[in-house]
Amino acid sequence: TNTNQEDLTMDLLKDLTIDNLRNAAEDAFNQAKPKTDVESRVYECLSHKNWGSSSTIMNEISRDTYDYDKFPIITKIVWESLENQRPAAWRVVFKALTLLEHLVKNGSERCVDDARNHGHVLRGLHQFNYYEGTVDRGLGVKEKSKQIVEILGDDERIREERGKAKKLREKFGGSLGGVGSGGGGGGGGGGGGGAWRK
Repeated sequence: TNTNQEDLTMDLLKDLTIDNLRNAAEDAFNQAKPKTDVESRVYECLSHKNWGSSSTIMNEISRDTYDYDKFPIITKIVWESLENQRPAAWRVVFKALTLLEHLVKNGSERCVDDARNHGHVLRGLHQFNYYEGTVDRGLGVKEKSKQIVEILGDDERIREERGKAKKLREKFGGSLGGVGSGGGGGGGGGGGGGAWRK
């Protein structure tokens, strides 16, 4: 059993890198900060954990984008996650892109305008690189950012994707509450009202 313990210790130490320690520390810091329910949901969605966010949490965040006061809180955290990350935090960047795509399809119309206004950030992620050994962990970030830019550049596609998302919500009992009801959010967003809204 002594060799089993040594093997376990070696396996544990093998995964103990500076990046892994820093990621764990960032997660602990984000969980410890005082925050609102909205911030808690977004930080939970954008953790370094090795699994994706539940659709329930992403749907709750989408619903929150219809609230005038909650919208800027959500978008601030999402854009900070995309703009200020170390390459070793690739998981957070990928999760932020996944959440952003969900918000574009399911959130308030302001989400589309906001994402378009941050197109430079998304295009910058087309060059994202991070390797763990020979595995390119940045590939998913590059691909997801390209997909989102492509969707945002096509008014018809945005209409289609938002329509599909609305039908799914209706099919599953409208579990998003007011999402897709066409209202909410107030002014702002400043996208000039795209043709995709017609």
